[in-house]
Amino acid sequence: MNQPSSACASWTDDLANTAENSTFQTDRQPTASNSFSQDNLDRQDIIEENTFGFGNHEQDFQSVGQEDFPHINGPISDYFEGAAHAYDGGRKFMDDFYADAHAEKRRGNLFYPFASKAEWKFASWLLRSSLSLAMINSLLSLEIIQRLNLSFKNAQELRLRAEMLPSGPQWKYQVVKTSLPTKHPARIFYRDPVECLQALLSNPLFAPHISFVPRKVWTSSARLIRVYDEWLSGDRAWEMQSQIAPGASLLGVVLSSDKTNISIMTGNRMAHPLLISLANIDSNIRSKTSLNAYALLALLPVAKFIHPKSRVCSMSQDRLFHQCLDLVLKPLKVAAMVGIMMSDPAGQLRYCFTPLAAYIADTPEEALLASISARSSPVLNLNGVLEPFWRDWPMSDPSSFILTEPLHHFFRMSWDHDVKWCLNVVGEDETDYRFNLVQTLIGYRHFEEGISKLKQVTGRDHRSVQRYIVGVIADAVPQRFLSAIRALVDFRYLAQAPRFTDKTLELVSAALIGFHNNKAAILQAGGRAGKNGPMDHFNIPKLELLQSVVTNICAAGAIIQWSADVTEHSHVTLIKDPARSGNNQNYYSQISRHLDRAEKCFRFDLATTLDDETLDDVNNDNDSDEDEHEPDEESNRIANYISPTRKIVNYFQIAEALQAGDVPNAPCPFRTFATSTTAIHLAAKPSLRMTVDEAAAAFELPDLRPAIADFLARETRNQPHDFSGRRYAQVGCSLPFDRVQIWCKIRVQQTTYHDPSSVEPAHSLRIQPPSNSYPKGIYDSVVVNSAMHSDWPAHGLKDHSVAQLRLIFRPLHSDIFLAYIQRFDLVSPAVDPHTGMHWLRRAVRRNGDRIGDIIPLSQIRSPAPLIPHFGKKANSRLNSRTCYEVLTDFWLNKFWNKEFYYAMTDFPV
Repeated sequence: MNQPSSACASWTDDLANTAENSTFQTDRQPTASNSFSQDNLDRQDIIEENTFGFGNHEQDFQSVGQEDFPHINGPISDYFEGAAHAYDGGRKFMDDFYADAHAEKRRGNLFYPFASKAEWKFASWLLRSSLSLAMINSLLSLEIIQRLNLSFKNAQELRLRAEMLPSGPQWKYQVVKTSLPTKHPARIFYRDPVECLQALLSNPLFAPHISFVPRKVWTSSARLIRVYDEWLSGDRAWEMQSQIAPGASLLGVVLSSDKTNISIMTGNRMAHPLLISLANIDSNIRSKTSLNAYALLALLPVAKFIHPKSRVCSMSQDRLFHQCLDLVLKPLKVAAMVGIMMSDPAGQLRYCFTPLAAYIADTPEEALLASISARSSPVLNLNGVLEPFWRDWPMSDPSSFILTEPLHHFFRMSWDHDVKWCLNVVGEDETDYRFNLVQTLIGYRHFEEGISKLKQVTGRDHRSVQRYIVGVIADAVPQRFLSAIRALVDFRYLAQAPRFTDKTLELVSAALIGFHNNKAAILQAGGRAGKNGPMDHFNIPKLELLQSVVTNICAAGAIIQWSADVTEHSHVTLIKDPARSGNNQNYYSQISRHLDRAEKCFRFDLATTLDDETLDDVNNDNDSDEDEHEPDEESNRIANYISPTRKIVNYFQIAEALQAGDVPNAPCPFRTFATSTTAIHLAAKPSLRMTVDEAAAAFELPDLRPAIADFLARETRNQPHDFSGRRYAQVGCSLPFDRVQIWCKIRVQQTTYHDPSSVEPAHSLRIQPPSNSYPKGIYDSVVVNSAMHSDWPAHGLKDHSVAQLRLIFRPLHSDIFLAYIQRFDLVSPAVDPHTGMHWLRRAVRRNGDRIGDIIPLSQIRSPAPLIPHFGKKANSRLNSRTCYEVLTDFWLNKFWNKEFYYAMTDFPV
C-alpha cells in the first residue's frame, strides 16, 4: 500500500487517538501542499470545499429531491452528511508503475525489461499460457522464432524478466504452531490484506464503479418507499458510518473461503483459499469473474492431525482455521479500530475504516451456529473454538457479516430437501419419467434419464431442476403440498432480485409465510423422510436461515451480490489452473509464484496499455485544434480494456447499426431488427426455399395459403393482427407470390427486467418440420403481443398471448418476415393458486382443427416455455419427441428463468 507522507502519518496518528469517541475536531482547511494536521483543519470547510463525489452514485452528497427540482420524478438518494472526505496527496495506479527500481529505464522504453511492445505481447502470451518450461524452450528454439531476435532465449530468461515487472502485494509464508501434532507442518501462504485492498482500490478498471458514501435511496421525493440494492444502500453501512470518525471513509471487507480439490488421482490434495474483495465496488462488477474483483488473500493450511479420535482432529482443524485468520486479518482489525490512510482510484487520500461487511461461507450450518453463538456465548456451539477470528474486529459481528448465500442456501437446499420431498411423494420412476418428457429450450439442461439417480450434481443442475419441479409434480401431489413447494421456489426467485423496495420485500416475506402455512402437508404426505423413516419436524438449518433474508437485505442490500458463484469460479482460475501448471509438489508455493507472476503481467499489461494509448492520443492531437480530450475518453479506454470472457452478442446494437447504415454489405431486408424490449435475429441464409403449398405440406399447415391471404387483407386495410383464426379467404385462393424462404431457427433477445439498458443472452427457438428424429416436428412457443402496442414485460400477459411457432418465412421479393402461429387459450383468466402459473389449452375449432394465423415476426416478445399438464399420472405411451404435439394442456412455466419469472409475477421495479 502507498505510505502517506510524514505529515499525513502524524495526522493519522492524531485521528487514531480520537477514534474511540468518533469525533473529528478541526480548525482550518487543508493546504494544497498536503502538509496538514489535526490543528489546521476546519470541518465545515472540508464539507463545503473538499467533499469528493466519486463514481456513479455520489455526484452530490446532499440529498436532491423533487422539491429541489420539480421536473425530476424518480429515485432520489439521501447521502450520509460529512462522510468520505478526500484530500490531495494520494497515489494513482500509474504512480506505482513509475515508482519501482526500473522506472527510469521505462521512460525511454515503456515496455522494459522487454525490447518492444510486440515482444512484450508475445512474452505475456507465453507467461500466461499453460505451456510447460520444456515446451516454451522448444518453441523458442525454433528457427522462425530465433529470427525475431528476442531479448530472452529460453524459459528461464523469460521468467527472470517477468520478475523485474512492477509487483503487487507480496506473498509471505509462515509455519503455524498447532496444539496437536500434524503429519506435515502447517504452513500458511498469505499477503497483507491492506495492500490487497489498496490494489483493488487503485485499479483504474473499477474507478467508475466504486462508491464511498452510505446512502438511503427512495423511489420518490416523498420518501415513503425505500430502495435496497448495493451494500452502501443498506442500514448496516449507514450505522457503521455513524460509528467512525466524521469525514472518514468506510471500506466494507468481503471475505470468502471454501476448500477445493487440487488433485484427485494423486493423493486427493486439498487447498483452502481465502479471497478478499470490497463491498464498495458495484455488485454487477464484483459478479464478473473476468474483472478480478476478488483477490486471493491467503492459502490456509489443510492439516492432517495425528490423533485417534476424528472429533478431536475436526476441532483442531477448526481452531487452526480461526488461528490462521487471526494472523492474516490482523491489519484489517487495526484499521477498523483506528483507521488508515489509503488512496482512492482518483489519487485522493482517504481516512479509511475496514469492518467486515460479508463473509461468504460454504457451510450454512456452521454459519448458523456462529450467528447463534454471537448472540449468546463466544464459545457456545463453535466446536471447541475458544477465540473466533471476529472477536476483536470492531463493527464486525456474525449476525451482520454472515449473510444468506444463494448458491448453497437456496439451490443446495432445494436439491437436498425440496426435491427429496417430491421424490418421496411422487415416486422416483414417475418423477424421472415426467422430467424426461419436458421439452427444454436450446442451452437448457434436459434430464433425459430423470433426476433421481444423478451423481456429482453441480449448482447448475440444482438450478435446472428448480426450473421445472413445480410444473412436473403438479396434480401428482396434494394441493397444499404443491403450494408449499411453490412458495419456497417463489421465495428463492424473489429473493434473488438485484433491487428491492419495501413492497417487494413484503412479497418475499409473504412467500415464506406461504410455505409455513402449508408445510404440514409435506409431513402428512410422507415427504419428510430420512434413512430411519418419516420425520415429524423441520429442524433444517438452511430453512432456518431463510428467516433472516429480509433482514439481511435491509441491512446489506441485495443478497445476490453475496453469491458464491464468483468465488467458486475463482477456484479454477486461482487454484486449480496454477496447480496444474506445476509438478504436483509443494502446491501452495507453486500456486503463489504462479499467481504473483500472473498479477505482474496483468498490472504491467494494464499500465502499458493505458500509458501507450495516452501517448498515441497526444501524438494524434498534435495536428488537432482541440487542446484536450473529452472528459470520459480515458474511462472509455479503460472500459474497453477488459471484457467478459463470454461476450453477449447485443442484437439491439446490431439492429440499430443496420438501421443507421453502419453495416456495409448487409443482406436486405435486414435479418436483425428490434423493438424497445425484444430483438430478433435470423441467419443470413434461409434454411429452406419452397412454394407456399410445399411449405403447407412439409409443416402440416393445411390453411397456410388462406391464412396468408387474410394477413395481406388486414395489412391492406391497416387492421391489427389479432390472430383470432377467423378465415375469410378460401383454401385455393390466389396469392401475389408463390415461393417463400423459410427459417428453422431464430434467436430472440430481451432487455433485463430491472435494467432495460442491459440485455440477456439470446435464446434460440426451433421450428422444425416432422423428421425421423421428431416424427411430429419440434416447435417452440412464444409470447406475442395481441394489442397494437406492447408494454412487455411490465404487466405480464396483459394484452399478450402465448402461441406455438409453426413457420417462420419471408415471401420472395418482400421486406417483411412472417410467422405462422397456433394459439393457446387460458383455461382460467386467473393464475392457478397452487402452481402460481397459467394453465394453457390449445385453441381449436369446432371440428378439432387448431386455430392458427399469420403475424409479423416483430410481434414476438419472449420465449414461452411450457410444461405438459400430466395429471395424476403421466400417460405411459408418451415420449419426449411427440408429447408436446399429442397433449393439449400445458403450464406456462414462469420459473424457466428469473427474468421471465419477474415478468409473469408483475414484480415491482
